[in-house]
Amino acid sequence: MTNKKSPDPNQDFSNISIITADQIKAESQKLIEDYCNFFQKNPDEAMAALVQDVCVHSTVLAQLQQAILVKNGQLQKVIDNQQKVIQKLEDAAKVRTSQISKRLEKLEGYQERGM
Repeated sequence: MTNKKSPDPNQDFSNISIITADQIKAESQKLIEDYCNFFQKNPDEAMAALVQDVCVHSTVLAQLQQAILVKNGQLQKVIDNQQKVIQKLEDAAKVRTSQISKRLEKLEGYQERGM
């Protein structure tokens, strides 16, 4: 495998079509027919190709599972950081409100004394 950087996480994937159940059925049927034809022509090579495909697909599945786990971990960190920022903003707003309240009380005190 090459040592390339991951794609941009902000990349727009909205133009990628979703694979439907019907498309999966059609593709799998085509693969079954291809393997059946291959097994009829050369069973030994067909078995080797089938085993290789299973191994490749198992490895790809493991990579996808790992990527999902990593992305979930990264997403959880982002969520945690956002919650911390929100809490800090709320705390700062409470402090500002308290300070404004104290200033208003002070001004009211000046007004009551006639200053």
